[in-house]
Amino acid sequence: MANAPLFLSPDDHRADLIQVDRALDSMRDAGFDLTAAIGEPLDNSIEADATLMRVQPIFGRGKKTIDRIIIADNGVGIEPTQMHHVLSMGYSSRYGQRQGLGRFGVGLKLAGLSLGERIEIYSKRTGDPKIYYSYIDLQEIREGNQRFITTTEASDWPGEAVKLMTGRDRRPFSSGTVVIFGKIDRLASGGTYGTSLEQKISELRKFIARAYRTYIDTGRVIELDGKITTLHDPLFLRDNPRIISRYKPLDPRGELIEETDLEIDGHTVHVTVAIVPKEFRPWRRAGGEVDFKGQDISEFQINAENTAKISILRNGREIYYDIVPRLLEGGRSDKVLRYVAIEVSFPAELDEYFQVRNVKRGAEPVSKLRSQLREWLKAPVKQALRQVRALWEEEETKKRFENGEHSESMDTASRVMPALPNGPAGRGATPELEEMVVQQAAMDMGLDPDTDATKIAHLREQINSKPVTLLDAQWPGKEFLVIHHLNGKSVIKFNHRHAFFQKVYAPLKKVADEGAQGMEPEELSDLARRAEAAIDLLFMGYARAEGMYEDPEQFDNLRTYWGMFTEALLREEFKDQ
Repeated sequence: MANAPLFLSPDDHRADLIQVDRALDSMRDAGFDLTAAIGEPLDNSIEADATLMRVQPIFGRGKKTIDRIIIADNGVGIEPTQMHHVLSMGYSSRYGQRQGLGRFGVGLKLAGLSLGERIEIYSKRTGDPKIYYSYIDLQEIREGNQRFITTTEASDWPGEAVKLMTGRDRRPFSSGTVVIFGKIDRLASGGTYGTSLEQKISELRKFIARAYRTYIDTGRVIELDGKITTLHDPLFLRDNPRIISRYKPLDPRGELIEETDLEIDGHTVHVTVAIVPKEFRPWRRAGGEVDFKGQDISEFQINAENTAKISILRNGREIYYDIVPRLLEGGRSDKVLRYVAIEVSFPAELDEYFQVRNVKRGAEPVSKLRSQLREWLKAPVKQALRQVRALWEEEETKKRFENGEHSESMDTASRVMPALPNGPAGRGATPELEEMVVQQAAMDMGLDPDTDATKIAHLREQINSKPVTLLDAQWPGKEFLVIHHLNGKSVIKFNHRHAFFQKVYAPLKKVADEGAQGMEPEELSDLARRAEAAIDLLFMGYARAEGMYEDPEQFDNLRTYWGMFTEALLREEFKDQ
């Protein structure tokens, strides 16, 4: 004879395994944001062989809220006898399988509930004229009005979805599924971080373009809010219609550095390293923000951070796009890594090696796999960085040859100075005075008015257009430099007979121009030490010069402006370093 359970009265020998309403409420915080949530029904659509998928947000008044999101596809539809199981927590027709995009049986449910309190599914199979319908509603569950999930016939697709369930020819789909995330209460403009709905939809479009690039590239069409989403490949090796349209007849492409297959537990992990198109890394300070024309390229998602982001694909679908800690040497220290693209693609059989979670976002290789990846990535990443810098050096050398030795620094000033205040010095300078400065500079540079007329004209244009013009000259005397202020512009002439230019500047420039070939490490170290000492002495000389004046406090503002302007210039100059 069995004993009665301890601590229970005779009338209280059992309890529900789960308090459904409370459990479902708590599951709303499962870690899905908008992008991850929409990814779940899109995954199911791809599994159902859909070739056209539509994501349609239904906005509230003034577009301050999203009340519903409709996800429609032309896939094979759901078997009616399985409809009521689809929304049952833990159920999946592919539970535990590794061939497709799903696996855990909780994705769609948790995704929908993370946004709102109701999920509806409508589906039709080929050859069956009937549309079937199932739903789950947290409010009805709390009130005791929904205890089970049922499947019923629907007279038609829901009103807002009717036009979504037609092809480009306006003919109704022969089969397909509509998923509606309804009673949405977690999507609104503002909130903790003040994110607008427009920004959230923009981020969703970027996510779809990148996460489903493999499927878009092979003919699937995904529309968001009525617009086709074109793919985005972080490696820039696939056709991108936006890039092709914007830059034709040019065809900006990423440059493949190296790719390989790593064998893990009998399965293959494919790793690819590339660098973004040269048109999107045109000069050292572009920062991934502008192209070779100086036009904004934020839509192409060049990483603005100081290191490379890793794109990790599971069965062809991206589940991670971020930094993987301790994977790359140099970490966040080398900003040129922003132009390096790394893609890691693995089959779902290796989920445990990538610590894949049920939300299908976030994947970090376990230590053994990370070590293997890290070791292989060393060589191609170094090669990628070398190629990026080599292009910059080639362009800089060409520019210096065409525009003068200081053209790069003057370009930096041209980008920074317009945002900085102009002082009163040189206001009202006459055209005659400006021309006198041009002629004097030409004389200091050894230019002859008869034989060097073109060079003098270029010098004149430079002085008239640049906020700061740097010129090399030499003359007897102790002056370090001479400055002319001309109506908000400055002309600086360096005296190369000064010891600073002879002992420090010229040797450094020679290494920068010609490289360190033939120099021993000790010689390079000595040059760096001399440069360090020269900078110290430069400031010490300035301090001593201030001391020659009875009231050095008159230079307080000078020091402040000097520091402010110099910092602005340095930040721009070394943005990619």
